Amino acid sequence: MIYRLLSLFLLSVFFFSCSDAPLLTETQRLDQNTIAACNDKPCPQVTLDYIKYSGEQEVILPINTKIEQFIIHSLYLGDPESEPTATNAQESMEQFIKDYWRDTSEFPDINEYVAEIAIAETFRSKELAAVALSQYTYIGGAHGNGTVRYLIFDIATGEIITNEQLIKDKEGLANLAEQQLRKDFQMDAYVNLNSEIFWFKNDTFYLSDNIGFEKGKMVIHYDQYEIASYADGPIDIELSLKDVTHFLEFSLEK
Repeated sequence: MIYRLLSLFLLSVFFFSCSDAPLLTETQRLDQNTIAACNDKPCPQVTLDYIKYSGEQEVILPINTKIEQFIIHSLYLGDPESEPTATNAQESMEQFIKDYWRDTSEFPDINEYVAEIAIAETFRSKELAAVALSQYTYIGGAHGNGTVRYLIFDIATGEIITNEQLIKDKEGLANLAEQQLRKDFQMDAYVNLNSEIFWFKNDTFYLSDNIGFEKGKMVIHYDQYEIASYADGPIDIELSLKDVTHFLEFSLEK
């Protein structure tokens, strides 16, 4: 009887410990110098600086999977109608290098390829955390391609939080964001947004699908070409946390 009670106690402690495991980040770094074949033949410049989460498996699995998928798809140079065969960051880097060798064997004079990926946690509150995923690739042409994506997740469950789940007053947040954009570009309220550098669809401001938290602010990010020309670069609207809290379903308190 005593043995049975002791076993039940230890089992309950085990499950409690697992469910209460802290959510931690581990920094990872890979580059072309980790590929042995690059000692013998030219390789493109590849730098991957990213994080992996450790903690309760059910919580970290969806987050780490999203991070791996971002890396894999960022380095994929195959048929856009097909899915990458790489299953992790190392394999995707190796495939990127093999694709470079394939292309240079056909076109020896092409410029060296470049791939840079940086992924870091940029915000954490009691309820959610945000990760910024940025990538830049150059595979020839006039310029490279760079993007930034934000991933927001529930730190208790690991569930990815969509904008629809995050924002409870989309119209209110959009109005605030447009006011900030006009302030940043010194545009009066009566001036048509598309009269200068912007090209919003239907001549109406709209929130980007790409929203995150960084530098102690909410960041509404538009990639190059999204609402302005390539020369104007990516555009960020930054809003203070105190100004956006009442538009959101989740608490931003730390």
